[in-house]
Amino acid sequence: MTNHVTISIPRWIKIYLWITAFITISASLAGYFKPDALLKTWEALLAAGALSLAGPLGLFLSRNVATAVVTAFALVKNNSSMIKLVLLLRIVSDGLDLINNLIAGNMPVAIMGGVMCLIEIFAFSKIKS
Repeated sequence: MTNHVTISIPRWIKIYLWITAFITISASLAGYFKPDALLKTWEALLAAGALSLAGPLGLFLSRNVATAVVTAFALVKNNSSMIKLVLLLRIVSDGLDLINNLIAGNMPVAIMGGVMCLIEIFAFSKIKS
């Protein structure tokens, strides 16, 4: 009854997604256990007291853990439609990270978000489903 599409997905896309899932879950765990070590250079967070898990940091970390889990699930299932959906999620997230960090003047993170967004757009276009 379900459309279970498992076609060949380029290996580089899988490797990229596994790496981003690993980095995402690692950074999130670091944020839970040592938020000041992970984000100490973001002065606005320190000034606003936003390093509380009950505030914006907790929401950010939760989003990242969810993204990593969904990415790993799609990769294990090896389903092209699910992987395209993960890439779409990452395109939107990384694109918004680019915009938010441009506004905040945090150029290193903005550049990273932009590069990741471009890679994900290219990967999205390479998967035929």
